[in-house]
Amino acid sequence: MMKHKASRIIASALLSSALLASPLAMAGNHGDRHDGYHGKHSKAEMCEQLREGTGKFSPENREARIEEHRAKMEERRAEMADRLELTDEQRETWNEIHQENMAKRAEKMEKWQEKMKERCAEKAENNNDQ
Repeated sequence: MMKHKASRIIASALLSSALLASPLAMAGNHGDRHDGYHGKHSKAEMCEQLREGTGKFSPENREARIEEHRAKMEERRAEMADRLELTDEQRETWNEIHQENMAKRAEKMEKWQEKMKERCAEKAENNNDQ
């Protein structure tokens, strides 16, 4: 009977310590994510690419990525509409909803690019002042 109690206590202690340690084990260095983290560029490099219109900011590259993503999403939505067995009227509503969402995303992207331009301009001014 004593062995059974002891093994239960030990198992509970091991489980508790494993649960307490898991967030620490999963935590990593989440510092400046733009500093070489998973292939992302430094802020200075991103600003340079934005000014020059190269890299992810080049019009050709951006349009190609957008078109590729749009094609994948339309195919995925069509498959989903087929699985849901939508009627023609429902499909029309479905497509309108997705067109609205795409317009919102495009607007959000424009705002993001404007914000990036402002940040890069501020950074350039700060560098010139120093």
